[in-house]
Amino acid sequence: MKYFLSVGEASGDIHATELIKELKAIDENAEFVYLGGDLMREAAGCDPVVDYRDMAYMGFHR
Repeated sequence: MKYFLSVGEASGDIHATELIKELKAIDENAEFVYLGGDLMREAAGCDPVVDYRDMAYMGFHR
């Protein structure tokens, strides 16, 4: 099965990595498309569509 995951910051990358590992354990045909970071890249075995660091912005509005 194909899975799409989307995270926007480092803690999401950590939690999604654990999800990827568990999905791979129960679904040997698991394929991943995701927005995420380095941990997800390592667990999924492929590059993200977008690295979350390229989407992360912080700003102030007055």
